[in-house]
Amino acid sequence: MNIVIIGGGPGGYVAALRGAQLGHSVTLIEEDRVGGVCLNRGCIPTKAILSVSERLNDIKTAKDFGIELSDYRVDIDLVFKRKDQVVEQLVRGVEYLLSTRKVRLIKGKAKLISNTEVSVSNGEVVKGDVIIIATGSLPITSIGNIKIDNDRIISSDYALSTPYIPKDIIIIGAGAIGVEFATFYRDMGSEVSIVEMMPRVVPTEDDEISKILERALKKKGIKLYLNNTVKEIIDDGAILENGERIKGEKILIAVGRRPNTEGLGTELLGIKTNSKGYIEVNEFLQTNISNIYAIGDVTGISLFAHVASHQGLTAIENITGNRKSLDYSAVPRATFCEPQIGSVGLTEEQAKAQGINPVIGRFPFRALGYAISIGKWEGMVKLVANESRELIGAHIIGPYASVMLGEVGLAVKERIKLEELADTIHAHPTLPEAIMEASFVGLNLPLHIV
Repeated sequence: MNIVIIGGGPGGYVAALRGAQLGHSVTLIEEDRVGGVCLNRGCIPTKAILSVSERLNDIKTAKDFGIELSDYRVDIDLVFKRKDQVVEQLVRGVEYLLSTRKVRLIKGKAKLISNTEVSVSNGEVVKGDVIIIATGSLPITSIGNIKIDNDRIISSDYALSTPYIPKDIIIIGAGAIGVEFATFYRDMGSEVSIVEMMPRVVPTEDDEISKILERALKKKGIKLYLNNTVKEIIDDGAILENGERIKGEKILIAVGRRPNTEGLGTELLGIKTNSKGYIEVNEFLQTNISNIYAIGDVTGISLFAHVASHQGLTAIENITGNRKSLDYSAVPRATFCEPQIGSVGLTEEQAKAQGINPVIGRFPFRALGYAISIGKWEGMVKLVANESRELIGAHIIGPYASVMLGEVGLAVKERIKLEELADTIHAHPTLPEAIMEASFVGLNLPLHIV
């Protein structure tokens, strides 16, 4: 079977690799570089620069561990150079994998001209029995009359490509992107203000997690303006809806994304989209045209790279004839602010909204031996179970929370009971012991806290 994939991000290139692995003839069309937004302008480069923040914090607390440091200096050009090297290494790795699987990679912008044909900006027309749309998403470029000009008002793409640390910066949006950039710029020495229209930071996270992060951000000296919006940009900053003036040499818009479908030709073929422009798909990731599939951000289902990858694998399974749908109830989320956030499944508030009387188990890192040993004890593990004590949600804020997601992600997916988590022997001393301890609390049998 000939499969044509439009978009080489974490959904498209993974689908290409699996399709070729199963013996299909695969053509991958990518306008820019393989890896998509995640690898080139999102997940990976942000983590590369945030790793500098982590090391800086270790330097600042080194004296507590008996290490005397007389001086240090941050070379921001080298910080961004290393970020570029990390990205380049991974891009080359993806290209190598595609070549070894004999995936044909075409560089150019693609446009659908029929349900089996795609024209490319290089003049070529590619034919396929099946087409997979994996074009991803783009940052929103304006909020009301505030438009990105990449001078005063910048996007996350611009921030990641420009080795410059402003004296002060206003970040509009306190979601994952906003708090990650706030962490980086503050650690680099900027005065940081976050403006968020919702009443709390990371508003999609569990309420208790948000409150802990708010305290941590304020402790770092980051100013929070919640339940507020930017009314007007002025010479030295912005005026908020409540009339308050705040300073900002730069204003970073870190809210929302939009589907990347411009010029794709979806209207020509009559491919259905929703009110926000995202491509509609059924449970098998098919559009209303049965041999055209869509995966990743362009569907608007769940805007995470790891979801796009699994959708890519699922689409290939369905194309091959193994009908399969994805369960989105256990999609992990990781935010690399300080402290980190890792979460999966329902929050306590969501569980209650669904009529569930949740069983909650909490355990603070300040009571955990390993967390105290490494000097990182801010935060907690919070487990959310249903009346049968099956785990339906887990929320972690604290040291290396993202690393701890694996265990609770599997537990939520398989509806593991609190008793089973409690009966699983966890290595001591480690951070995941907090998961076991939280399960004890959920069973009303707390061990290491009163």
